[in-house]
Amino acid sequence: MSGGSTPYFPVYRSTDGGRSWSKYSEIHDTSGKGWGLRYQPTLFELPEEVGPWPAGTVLAAGNSIPILDDPEDVPEGQIGELGETKIDLYASTDEGETWEFVSTVITGGKAVPYAGNSPVWEPELALDDDGNLVCYFADERMGTDDDYNQLVAYKASEDGGLTWGDEQFVAAVSDGVTRPGMPTITKLPNGRYMICYEVVGEDDVDGEVHVKTSPDGRDWGEPSDLGNPVVTGDGRRFINGPYVTWTPRGGENGTVLVSGKQLVDENRELVEGNGEVVLANTDLDGSGDWTALKAPLSFETESDLDGRIFVGWTTPILPSPNGKQLLQFTSTASSSELCEIRYGKRPLKLNKL
Repeated sequence: MSGGSTPYFPVYRSTDGGRSWSKYSEIHDTSGKGWGLRYQPTLFELPEEVGPWPAGTVLAAGNSIPILDDPEDVPEGQIGELGETKIDLYASTDEGETWEFVSTVITGGKAVPYAGNSPVWEPELALDDDGNLVCYFADERMGTDDDYNQLVAYKASEDGGLTWGDEQFVAAVSDGVTRPGMPTITKLPNGRYMICYEVVGEDDVDGEVHVKTSPDGRDWGEPSDLGNPVVTGDGRRFINGPYVTWTPRGGENGTVLVSGKQLVDENRELVEGNGEVVLANTDLDGSGDWTALKAPLSFETESDLDGRIFVGWTTPILPSPNGKQLLQFTSTASSSELCEIRYGKRPLKLNKL
């Protein structure tokens, strides 16, 4: 969101279980560069003490990108319009009311995909098995030397995000074409972790969603192994904008739920349930067939709206603590031809799984 010429992240909260929302605070760029916080914000509440942060601290990560009023007139020594990407970390110890800059996780090139640019995108925060803070992200910086078009990677911090270790790959294929991206992660009841991401490229249904698992949130196996596709028994699958979560309901080990931007068949044609379902699986490795369930939201997707690509860009889903309800958000079309954030909540009916 833009306040004057400097973008920032608005923070909204609900005090009635997700039935209504109101603006609560704003996260502004206080890193010293003053670029503004522009793309892909994410929130994560610490369940335990980590580094200097007590349990309950809310962390936020997002992309800081320079935006100039006149990109043709770039002052000497400054970076031009969209000229760099910087995933920054912020922290709040008062439940999201005020925020402080913590660190820069990683810096990349111009905020334009493909076309020889080298941005970093789409941060996702979690704790690994040792209680270290981990930031997962999409990385386009490797293409020139190593023939990676885009990959999913992470950096871990042993001090709560004050400093960061070396980059490690999660999903990466050095064929110059395949583009894993948009990672989200959830912890499973068996102690393992599941990561979910889209895979754009010629050898897959373009944008098809995959999942893979890790014993500790760091070891994801061979990066070239893209894991299991999220596909129903009749061949329906999500493309782009995925989100993964776990709920305790639906079986002995609970249920993994995945949402996505559009639901298609193997030919990338829209199918029944597009914009209306989430996909569920009781196999905690994501193998086997997934099952379509009615989602809290019903919305027109990109293909329904003549290619408006920002509709359904991400579709976060959050089960209630007892797993009986599911809350879902996404960006949808408004009457002014802009996008707006909508949300929905409905009971989770998992008794058939």
